[in-house]
Amino acid sequence: MACIEICFTIEGKRHCWCIPEIIIPIHFDPHPVPPSNYEAFLQDATIVASIRAASHLVSDSAVKERLMQGLREAITAMEKHAGPGIDIRYEGGSMQQQ
Repeated sequence: MACIEICFTIEGKRHCWCIPEIIIPIHFDPHPVPPSNYEAFLQDATIVASIRAASHLVSDSAVKERLMQGLREAITAMEKHAGPGIDIRYEGGSMQQQ
């Protein structure tokens, strides 16, 4: 299992914790809807939406802002890859505006 290891040295003793990745397998059967040039579009959108939802749980405002910046960049990349006519939105407004 992959993880992020976080270590602290307290009174000369090193303490480490492995923070596990939480991954739920996502698979969509191919379907004949746009964008035809981006087979993993729904899978990628599901992952980005899930990260966005979890980002609201980040307590540090600087970390949260950097995470949201990365999400906005991911949305831009997805829209560019998908091509004209694809607008990615989430309930509550455009992802680009958050």
